[in-house]
Amino acid sequence: MLLRLLFASLLVSAAAAAQPCGDLPVLYIVQDKSGSMAASPTGGAATSANPSKWSIASQVVPQVAAQFGNQFRYGVMMYPGASTNFACTTGITVQAVPATAAQVASAYAAVGPGGGTPTAASLQQARTVLQGISTTAPKHVLLITDGLPNCNNALNPATCAATTPGCQNTSTCSGSTCCGLGAKDCLDNQATVAAAAALFGQGIKVYVVGFDQSLTGGNNKAVLDAVAAAGGTGTAYVASNRAALTGALNQIAQQTATCCQNACAAGAARCTSSGGREECRLDPATMCTNWFGSTCPPMSVCTGGGCQACTNQCTLGAVQCSGSSVRTCVAGPGGCTQWQTTDTCSYGEVCSNGSCGSCTACAMGASRCTATGVETCDWDVLSGCTRWSSRACPSGSVCTNGACTSCATACTAGARRCTGRNVETCVADARGCTAWSFSEACATFCSGGACGVCGTSCGNGTMRCNGNGIETCGIDSNNCPAWGPTQSCPPDSFCANGTCAACATTCVEGTKRCGASGVIETCQLAANGCRAFGQTGQCDVGGGERCELGVCIPPCMNQCQTGAKRCTGNAPQRCDPAPSGCTVWRDEAACRSGTTCIAGDCFEPCGTDEFETCPPAGTICTGLPEGKYCLPVGGAGGGASGVGGGEAGGSAGAGGGAAVVGGGAAGVGGLGGGVAGGAGAGRPGSAAGGGDAPPDTSRIGARGAGCGCSEASALGPLVGLLLLVGRRRRG
Repeated sequence: MLLRLLFASLLVSAAAAAQPCGDLPVLYIVQDKSGSMAASPTGGAATSANPSKWSIASQVVPQVAAQFGNQFRYGVMMYPGASTNFACTTGITVQAVPATAAQVASAYAAVGPGGGTPTAASLQQARTVLQGISTTAPKHVLLITDGLPNCNNALNPATCAATTPGCQNTSTCSGSTCCGLGAKDCLDNQATVAAAAALFGQGIKVYVVGFDQSLTGGNNKAVLDAVAAAGGTGTAYVASNRAALTGALNQIAQQTATCCQNACAAGAARCTSSGGREECRLDPATMCTNWFGSTCPPMSVCTGGGCQACTNQCTLGAVQCSGSSVRTCVAGPGGCTQWQTTDTCSYGEVCSNGSCGSCTACAMGASRCTATGVETCDWDVLSGCTRWSSRACPSGSVCTNGACTSCATACTAGARRCTGRNVETCVADARGCTAWSFSEACATFCSGGACGVCGTSCGNGTMRCNGNGIETCGIDSNNCPAWGPTQSCPPDSFCANGTCAACATTCVEGTKRCGASGVIETCQLAANGCRAFGQTGQCDVGGGERCELGVCIPPCMNQCQTGAKRCTGNAPQRCDPAPSGCTVWRDEAACRSGTTCIAGDCFEPCGTDEFETCPPAGTICTGLPEGKYCLPVGGAGGGASGVGGGEAGGSAGAGGGAAVVGGGAAGVGGLGGGVAGGAGAGRPGSAAGGGDAPPDTSRIGARGAGCGCSEASALGPLVGLLLLVGRRRRG
């Protein structure tokens, strides 16, 4: 009975204290996100088993906010404003009043830890923000921090206490304990207490939660208690794990929730994001409607506010990554498996293969080439991770050794070339760079950037004739059959059916000979390369021609009388029979210098005196039309052509006769007249006159004797005799 009365009194008290209201109280969350929040609550680096303070706070604060979502208007400030190493910038409102519980969760998911702990300046900024909100509902500040306040540059580092464990901030410090942070690391407790007092002076209570094992007692706890006392809330709450933080925030929310708003219509039902089921009913603690969990039957899941047989999402115990969170396959409401976030990777970590690990993917500033451009290693200040950032190289350039450089244009786009038996085409890629690319493999050979076709068809090793030579079929460098160079057949042989055969006959090309019946035959080169005699002419045998040594000889045409002599210039000529039987003039040796050819003989000249003696023995200086010359003594007028007689002379001495007067054996007429005989002793045509001499030969005889008398004088013979008797020797 006592318990019933107590429960009834609690309901009445709650109903009286938590009436529905039109303007909800303000709960302004001032969250410390300094760099130390990346560590675990117990100190040291965070792990998946012992997550960071930031990871825990990012989950617990939104959960409590959602639990009391119909009893507060939220606002969220994160401090410091910057996340660089030990930054001291004032906190920034990331979700303004009124913010929902979902917006609170978004605020925590959007940032990460980094920087110092400027608590005093951030509380002062919170007072400015809250003063700008016009409402009759209460306003509260919820300060969540993991360390002592600092970042006041007005403090003296030589005398202040350091907030970083083991650090000395004096200007004379040295060694590993000298952090070199200066006034930034000085304990800023007095300014922080003053800022909390200023808020409380405006009617705004300040609730303090210290979330770190080092803040649970001693001087650290005393500093936070002083801030809470100045803010009108007595002492600070402390927590060193998830459960303790959840309990502290629940206590603060219950104390400050003075009224509520109905969260839903009584009797409504809905499914939660985790697959559970909720029903809307009156909350006896607040006397407002709220959502309360309702369990679906085993092996069923909530769908559309109702329970239906579930379909498992995953294999129980499996893990996977979802962004920077680790999800584990768990048994959800009704026993169905579903994915549940079990860990959130901390600053400097990334989820991979279902666990959080270091996200240092590369060395800061490093670069490397990709298929389309270049990647540079950048550092994300919010996540603490290094990652590759890619960018494409400009057109006409290519990545080389981690940098974009102008590409070496190996060829002209569209050009073709041969590489062995393959055809290559010059191709331009998306960057404008060109390179040779395989295009086609040729069956036989490649020529001029295209596959060629063999132009010759023959069997390897077969032979054929080409003129008077042999060609052999072989395989050339293009893998095609081709006739090789012509190998000439030896002399006196010819090519037939691809082999060399000896010629039936041989002769010297151009040689002539006589055939039967006056035929002229010449040795000629036949088409097969052999030489043989063939008819090239015919002598006119009926007309008297005959063939000799391959030449047609006409009938004889005697040029002269055998034995006759004459001069041609200063050279004698003699009439002799030719091989053909015809007489012809034949040249003899030219007269030596100083002699003159006369009537076919060479004579020396003699002086112009009346009587001269000739040097050669048996000669006498005799006058001739040509001049005076040494002529033989006696019989000079005979012979084939006696001097002065020419062709008309008879045999030697013919013109002289037997008598002295007619010339005799040494008739003077013979010297002067040749065939004509003595000085007119004989008559033309007679034996004494020398035969058939021209009628004026007596003149030549008279002149030959040196006589100045008349050509018809009968004294010629006598004068000639006197010349022989009375000759004198020359000088």
